[in-house]
Amino acid sequence: MPTPTTLATPVVHLVGPGKLHVASGQLAFTAPDRQPLRFDAQTLRSVFCYGQVSVSGDAIELLLHHRVELCWMTQAGFRCHGRLVGDHSDSTSIRILQHRVLALPFLRLVLAREIVQAKIRSQIDAARHYQRQGCRAAGTILGPLQHTLDQCRQASSLDSLRGIEGHASALWFQAFAQLLRAPWQFPRRTRRPPTDPVNALLSLAYTWLTQRAAAVVQARGMEVALGALHDVHPGRPSLACDLIEPLRVPAVDRWVIKLCNRNEISPADFIHEGSAFRLATQVFGRVLANWETHYSQTRQDQALQARLEDIVNGLRRLAEHGITTQHAGYIPPLPEGILNP
Repeated sequence: MPTPTTLATPVVHLVGPGKLHVASGQLAFTAPDRQPLRFDAQTLRSVFCYGQVSVSGDAIELLLHHRVELCWMTQAGFRCHGRLVGDHSDSTSIRILQHRVLALPFLRLVLAREIVQAKIRSQIDAARHYQRQGCRAAGTILGPLQHTLDQCRQASSLDSLRGIEGHASALWFQAFAQLLRAPWQFPRRTRRPPTDPVNALLSLAYTWLTQRAAAVVQARGMEVALGALHDVHPGRPSLACDLIEPLRVPAVDRWVIKLCNRNEISPADFIHEGSAFRLATQVFGRVLANWETHYSQTRQDQALQARLEDIVNGLRRLAEHGITTQHAGYIPPLPEGILNP
């Protein structure tokens, strides 16, 4: 029996089949034909399980004791079956604040505007980056993207704001398609199901990012299902979806461009099932490790935490401002920078 390797890391991804249990007081993962692993529970924040990963009762008890989130994903990683998190007794005040602010349509719209504006700014930053590298398509979308950013300030409803956000995303993906080198092709963004390898990569990494955001939201004691830009929908972590919007381009899109153009993956690494594409099992772990490296090197975890604190501070300021501006159907002209002074 090989000596188990002990890891001290905040995030663990376990690909089944295998079992998570406790051995000699430590969290351990054993799987057929693979080296056993042990983890330092004190440094852990999240454990993600893909496919057939069983979890023993003593492992669950240890994870709850250390407030480690446990998340079960589908084998391909596109969906989350569910998650296990501990109870946070100090979460009441922040949840009350979240519910009070987001129950007022005009305050919810202000917060949603900030989220969309931050997303468009991330697209502008990326377009400028690729324009400097000689991509003409990136340069041509800068003006239209700036126009959508200006339009956000005039949006008087969530529907109109979502329309602006959708148009900005369509502009960005036009340039994104031109940034990919042969043999990669990206006709358009498709989600359910992803109809080509590039869309499969985008959907997979967006799922990883969303689940990471959901863990951060719950660790902060907030209601993950209650967002501003995204409506409440059964099974959707709407606040986490809000949180990742400004991070999609730096945390995922730019990673996909780099991964494909550097030939670190090939179209042959995908399986075509019906109309959908997914990563082949034998390369899943390698691609996941590559994304984790990108996520760490570009400091997306710090960016995620900063975005959440912006939302929390925005909720507090909006609550204070909303006390004196509760006029039905009226969108008050909030002071510039109320969310990020």
